[in-house]
Parts: sequence; C-alpha cells; structure tokens
Amino acid sequence: MSPRNKFWWFAAVSIAITLIIISSLFILFWHQLSLEEKSLLISIFKQDFVYIFSAAFLLLAGLGFALDAIFNVYIIPTSKLVEETSLITSVNPSHRISIEGSKDIMRLIQIINEWADRYEELQKNIDQKIHIAKAKSEEEKNILAAIMSELPEGLVICNAEGRIILYSKKAKEFLAEANTIGFPGYKTESGSGRSLIGDQDKFIGLGRSIFNVIDKNLITHSLDEIADQLKHKQTNVASYFVIVGKWNKLLRAEVVPILSHLKKFTGFIIIFNDISQQIETDRRINSLFQSLTKSIRSSLTGIRSTIEAILEYPDMDKEQLQQFRKIIHKESIILGDILDKTVSDYSINVKTQWPLFPMLDSDLACSIKTKAAEKLGLIINIEKSNEKNWIKVDAYSIIFAMLFVLNKLKSKTEHREFTCKLERKGQFINFDYIWQGDPIKIETLREWGKHVLIINNEEVSMTLKEVISHHNAEIWSHSCNNTIDTVQKRSYLRLFLPAVETFERDDIRNITILPESRPEFYDFDMFNQPGQSPEMDDRLLTEITFAVFDTETTGLDPTGGDKIISIASVRLVNGRLLQDECFDQFVDPERSLPFESTQIHGIQPEMLKGQPTIDKVLPLFHRFAGDTVLVAHNAAFDMRMLQIYEAKTGVKFINPVLDTLLLSAVVHPAQQDHTLEAIAGRLGVSIVGRHTALGDAIATGEIFIKLIPLLAKMGIYTLKEARKASRKTYYSRIKY
Repeated sequence: MSPRNKFWWFAAVSIAITLIIISSLFILFWHQLSLEEKSLLISIFKQDFVYIFSAAFLLLAGLGFALDAIFNVYIIPTSKLVEETSLITSVNPSHRISIEGSKDIMRLIQIINEWADRYEELQKNIDQKIHIAKAKSEEEKNILAAIMSELPEGLVICNAEGRIILYSKKAKEFLAEANTIGFPGYKTESGSGRSLIGDQDKFIGLGRSIFNVIDKNLITHSLDEIADQLKHKQTNVASYFVIVGKWNKLLRAEVVPILSHLKKFTGFIIIFNDISQQIETDRRINSLFQSLTKSIRSSLTGIRSTIEAILEYPDMDKEQLQQFRKIIHKESIILGDILDKTVSDYSINVKTQWPLFPMLDSDLACSIKTKAAEKLGLIINIEKSNEKNWIKVDAYSIIFAMLFVLNKLKSKTEHREFTCKLERKGQFINFDYIWQGDPIKIETLREWGKHVLIINNEEVSMTLKEVISHHNAEIWSHSCNNTIDTVQKRSYLRLFLPAVETFERDDIRNITILPESRPEFYDFDMFNQPGQSPEMDDRLLTEITFAVFDTETTGLDPTGGDKIISIASVRLVNGRLLQDECFDQFVDPERSLPFESTQIHGIQPEMLKGQPTIDKVLPLFHRFAGDTVLVAHNAAFDMRMLQIYEAKTGVKFINPVLDTLLLSAVVHPAQQDHTLEAIAGRLGVSIVGRHTALGDAIATGEIFIKLIPLLAKMGIYTLKEARKASRKTYYSRIKY
C-alpha cells in the first residue's frame, strides 16, 4: 500500500474512533440528565450552534494535524526503516539509512547504521574467506571453460531438451548469420536443397534452443541413431551430418551423447569442423584420377593392340616390326608424361591440405639439433643471432627434410660435427650448416631433391624438392672462401626460408588467460533446468530466461509521432547477465530528431544516417527475444512503442513482461521515488551509459537480479506471482 493510501486509512480510522468515543460519552451523559437539563442544553445548542460547530471543526482540524504529525514523524519513518533495513541485510550492505523522524527514530537509525558498518565489515571478511575457499574448486572450472572457449573446433553442448549450456567462440563464428545455401545433394523432407540452418540470421546463446540454429529433424535423426547405438551397446557412439554455416562453409557435425553415472541420457555435444577445403581438394583429386584413368586407358589400348599384333604375326617383316616398336615407345613416353603430370598435380592438391604454422628460427634450429643427435649421431653447434625471427613451416616435414640432407652430408663429407649459423638477409632467414672441406656440387643437390625422404626406415612420402618448394624455400651449397688448401677450406649448405613479419602472424593462438570468474558462455547448472514452454506462469523467477531491453526515442509521445531510434537488449540466464549475448542497434526514424531528445540521450542525427529502418530491426530483435520473458524499466512505455509498429512490420511481441518500476514499488511501497537512478542507488547498482539503450538495459538487468531475492522474502517466487503483485501497485495504472 502506498504512503498516501496508508495516511488516509490511518486518518479515517483515527477520526472514526474519536467520534465513536465522543458520541458514546455524550450518549451516557445525555441519559443521566433530567428533562429540564435536556431542554436547557437543546436551547443553548440552538442559540450557539455556530460557536459549537466552529469548536467541533477546530477540534477535528487539530486532531487531523496531530494525526498527520504522528504519521509523518512515526509511522512513515517506521515503514521506511523496515524497508531500508531489509536492503542492508539482503542485497546492498553498503546502504545507509537517511530518514527524518522523531528523536527516538533518529536514535534508532543511528544505532542501525552503526550496526550496518560492523555488519558490512563482517560480511566483507566472510566473503573474502568464501572467495579464497572457492578459488581452488573454481580453478578447474575456469580452466575447462577457458580451454573450451578457445577450441579450434566449433563446440556446442546441450541438455536433454536441446537448450544450449555451453558453446565455444568458434561455434558462434561458424553458426552465427548462417548462409541459406544447403549442402550439395542433401534433400530435406520437402525435397529441396535449402539451408539446414535457416533462412534468416540466427542467435546462438545460453538457454536458447539448438533447434533455432540447426534443423530439428537433423538433430532428432542423430539422437535416434545414438539411442539405437546405445541400445545395442556399441562402444563408438556418435552420429554425423553436414550443414552449411557462415560464409558458405561446409561444416561436418559430430553428435556424441552425454550420459550420467547411471548411463541415462542427460545431453549431447555437437562438434563442428570446417571441411570446405577438404571437400574441394577431394573433388579436384577425384577429377584428376578420372582424367588419369581415361588418358592411360587410351595409351594402354594402343600398346596392347600393337603387342597382340606382334604376337599374332611373329614372322612379319623387320620394317613393320620396327614401326610397331616405335608405336610402343611413343605410347610409353605418353604414359610417362601423363604419370609425371598427375603426380605433380596430386602434389599440388595435397599441399592445399598441408598448412604452415609460425615458429621462431632459433626453435627450429634447436629442434633439428636435437633430432640430429638422436637419429643420426651428429653434433650441431648453433651460432644464434641476437634478433628473433619468425618463419612459417610445417615443423615435422622441414625437420625431416633437413635430417635427410644432414644424413647425406654425413655420408658425403664423412663429418659428424657441423656448425649451424642463423642470419637474416632481407626477407629471408639463412640456415647455414658449415664444415671444413669441399662444397656439395649443385648437381648432387638436384639429385638429392628427387629422392623420397627416408631415414632409418622412417619415410615421408614426398621428395626433398617438394618439401622445399612447399615452404617457398631454396637450398644450395657454396664455399666460404677461395683458399686452395682443402684443409682450411670451409663450405656451407644454406637453406633459405622466407621471414614472417610480426603483423603477418595473425594465426598464432593467443595465450589463454583464465578469468577471475567463469566465462559468460559457461554454465553447467542448466543441465537440471526444465525446458521452456509457452505456459511459464508457474516457473520460478530464478529458472526463467529473460531479455532485458530498453529503447531510446525521438520523444515521449508514442501516439503523437515519436519513433524509436535505438533498441538494446541483454540476456539474463541463471541470475547472470550475459553481456556477450546482447542486441544493440541504432534505427533510422525516418523523421527529424528533436534537439531536446538529443540533449537527453546524446544521439546525434548523423549517427542515424545509413542505419536500418524499424521494419528491418524489429524482426531481428523479435528473434533475439525469442521465447524469453521481457524485462524493462517503465515497460508500459517501451511496449507501447513496440506496439505502434505492429501494423507496419507484422511483428507482434506476445512475451510475458515484467517491469522493474512496478516490482520496486512492490518491495518498497514506502519509497516515493522509483526512477532508475533512485532504485539503482538503493540497491547499490552502478549505471554506466545512462540514457543509452544498452547502458540502461544492463542497469535494469542488474536491478532486476537484486529485486528477485527481495520478492522472495515477500513470498513472491513465480512469474505469475510477480505479475499479480505488479498489477496491484499504483504505477500500474499509468497508460501511454
């Protein structure tokens, strides 16, 4: 009940009681009088009615002023005292009471504030101890969450109902804004090759259904396959399908189940890998072998026919036999050329699947030194340069190639010790392997280049030349001086590798830094959450997924032509604001922007130029809000702004709505100020970016989080109870 209503009830009851008491005393007094005394009083009352009425009126006025003073000095401060004391013990220990009242109440406030100081200090000590105690258990969760978020594969984990409870950054990159082109050859139930993800932008986030991102039929089919595999107790339980993701990437999805300790199905994991390049390479290789088969069949047919003719006519004359031999020779040359070209083309296609990764030149040299000692028994002395140079290599193949070369050098020079010198020359890094003696001839190096790499029965199925070529490198040999004396002559074999500048090393994985708290896209608690349903009235507020939103407009008159110029929203799941999962968009209002509104929100007209209109933005926001409960401050205004666009956009918001203004009036009825700033001040919420749609949405979300336990103290736990309590407040009567 509002303070105004409380006062009138208090005044009415007090005056009524006073009148009843006075009337009762007068009746008792009247019955004790004689007839003469009664007649005398009646005559006096008639003669002095004005004076008696004035005296009664002054008495009642004095009583009213006394009641007002009592109400404002004792009753209202007492109600506020109860509410603000509850704030200190629940959501805002830093809150201090500042209320005007009687001396006794002021003294009580002083005592409560002193107690609050000690309580807050004690609470901080307890929180610190709890934080230290939880640090160890949280560390493992943080490591898991941080590693999962940085996985190179796309990863989505869902509960049994298909609600997303974890996703990696790569999954969001793969699936967000998915393309509408389906996987070639795939047919949906309707028979078309349309997208398996959807025709419009999709939002991936905690608490959302995976079926909004990927065709439900695909996942259901995979889960049915998994259920059948589990039924038959297979060891390798998984199901696979292919979808088209962002930028037309072909994604191979692997679905694996999550089972409880009782082997009960509790959720599933979907792992995405980009197979676009692999598919294209396979297509080219398949085409290459088809061409090879066709070409070889033609030449083999000619050779076979010729040989059959020779065998059938062994006594043919020498001139004709010679012609047949020339035909065989010619076709064999053609076959050789076909095979050489095919091998070359095959090597090129294989290289497209052979990525190079950044590495320090000194690290590569050290790896070669270690492997040379292990596999070849060679000693490599490294002369390192002072600067750090980066190169891009496939470490395994380039190290193996250099071991192959060093093994050849060992046999050719009979040396078991070499000096490795690292030096940068322009755009190349020189790896010089130096020894005393004659240099290796260029012809010898070319011959080595044709050999398949083999060391001690270990083989890489590529030649030295192919490995060197794939790295855009060169290898050659030279002498260090022109000394005739062989003993003093120093020669070297040099490997040129292109240097990589710092700004080019974008593919180096950043070091994973563990956050103080869990990343926002990590939450295993949702395994136990029930699935969403249209009937959410009986759901607990702590279980519901919310979309907290705000709008900025050209003015405050929705029906008078004012338009939305900005919409922002942030999702609230399990009591946490997921600020990585937000919607924030300027809107072109297609009208002028009043100077007065710019003074409030700071949005300039030029900031709205080129922005999408409301008919483009509202459908996106509608999909973002999805099957959530909407939360706003003074929601009646924002919902009215959305409502006026229904006819134009065809978008209608039927989500349940909660209003933090009304909920604040529910938990703090004695407070008269329920502005966003006032509520934030009482609850200890900092507002960053006031009068920006996103800033206000985040502040509203933090306020709503702190209102939930205050509502619970009043016995308000469910959505239905919160809506019912909101309707009883004075502010719910405001209409726009």
